[in-house]
Amino acid sequence: MYNNQLTKPKNNPSDNQVKVLVLGGGYSPSGNQLSLESNVKYFRKVQNAIGLGNASTQVYFADGKEKGRDLQIFDPKFEVPQVNLIFAELFGKTKGIANQYRSNQLNPDGPSSIISLNNWFNSQKTITGNQQNIIYFTGHGGKGSNKNPNNTTMYLWDNQKLNVSDFVKKLDQLPEQQSSILVMVQCYSGGFANVIFKDGDPQKEVSNYPRAGFFSTIQTRVAAGCTPDIREESYKEYSTSFWEALSGKSRMGRITRKPDFDADGKTSLMEAHSYVCINSSTIDVPIKTSDVLLRKYLPNEFKQNTILKKSSGIIEKYLPKLLKNDKLIENQAPQIKLASISRADLLKLANPEEKAVFLGLSEQLKLKGQIPDEELLNLKEKFKKEREEIQKKKKNALDQKNKYRDSLRKKLLLQYPEVSNPFHSTTAKLISSTQNNYVLEIVNREETWKKLMKQKKIVDSFESQRFAIEKKEVKIMRLKKCMENIILAHKLIQQGTDVQINRYKKMLKLERTVLKQN
Repeated sequence: MYNNQLTKPKNNPSDNQVKVLVLGGGYSPSGNQLSLESNVKYFRKVQNAIGLGNASTQVYFADGKEKGRDLQIFDPKFEVPQVNLIFAELFGKTKGIANQYRSNQLNPDGPSSIISLNNWFNSQKTITGNQQNIIYFTGHGGKGSNKNPNNTTMYLWDNQKLNVSDFVKKLDQLPEQQSSILVMVQCYSGGFANVIFKDGDPQKEVSNYPRAGFFSTIQTRVAAGCTPDIREESYKEYSTSFWEALSGKSRMGRITRKPDFDADGKTSLMEAHSYVCINSSTIDVPIKTSDVLLRKYLPNEFKQNTILKKSSGIIEKYLPKLLKNDKLIENQAPQIKLASISRADLLKLANPEEKAVFLGLSEQLKLKGQIPDEELLNLKEKFKKEREEIQKKKKNALDQKNKYRDSLRKKLLLQYPEVSNPFHSTTAKLISSTQNNYVLEIVNREETWKKLMKQKKIVDSFESQRFAIEKKEVKIMRLKKCMENIILAHKLIQQGTDVQINRYKKMLKLERTVLKQN
């Protein structure tokens, strides 16, 4: 059966065989949020618990050890003068008006830059013998081009960019004895799963270099995470859950139960990734390298269904055949209908990690069906309608807010036409403490400013409701991907070539690395 074929063995490197590279921060102070620094601090805090305490570690972050104020922070106790808020709301933008800046406190080995990366790769490429490289990127990312959407980008300090294909060139400098495992949490990070292919191009052959990776989201979606807010208890992003699963300790120090889906007494990297898929309440759709490899090895009929408008494309067409071929379902009829298949039948094909994801997400979504294909479609449509209705209400509230804004803007411009230029000396005088009473008097007539602020809160409330629904919708996406993975992996075992199956097994072994006997 599939479980027995692909569960064992796990890769178990010792500390002295592992090198760790932590790379992160923003592209400039305005894009270098406090949560990114906090991600590195959290990793350092649990590094020993996850089995990397003695591993040689290099950290490259933002501007490095420079004394410049490179880090953006937001303290909810910091009060912006009301007159500044008024001018920002009426004539400029309020985003970031309460942000402050300081220098990062990581004392990193250097800045997050191409030069730093080159130095690290140069130091590794001369090392002989077996070695495992763990590369953790916590920063921002960008889309690929229209011609090559797979070639997504990570942003480094000073607006430097590094795309998948150029990153692969650096990885290719390493000896083939060195394996590399990526943990990347930036927007569009799933594009970097293509490091398993030559030149980072999924249209080309699989690379001979042993590589695997875990990514916060697929290549076409933004990721959760970056915030300047100092309230660390609100941080929710991929690596927070990933390191929590491996260490058994949450970001705030709470003891958690480490996942052990195959009941072998250890927690592998793949089990940590599966834990994120189940438990992370974000907009992320996590992906791993074996997901990408599966779709590379599919026959043409499967490639056409990689992105499905209806999930039943793979499930309905192929699940009955797989069960029948492997005699995993007791049914003498020549054709098996999807409705006659139980969850237990599907899970006979699943490895322990996918089984845990399927059951965990099914419970969260309160699914009742045995094979919840149509149920997911109906649920998706329900969430879509709810989101569209909220979007309409938000638009109406926003229109009303803008009416108040335009009304106040006209009143101020009628009295002080100079304020249309934020740098005019009259504007500066009105913002000053001795002159701002004139502005406050105008905007507070008929309580218009109060009404505007109330309407703004209503808009924010509707946006929070829309966001909550989107986080439910991604649970559906995660579950659909899990079901497809179960079927496609078993299809590969049934019909793939020996080369394809062996490569896939090697990929799973690397993804199932255990950093410590925990």
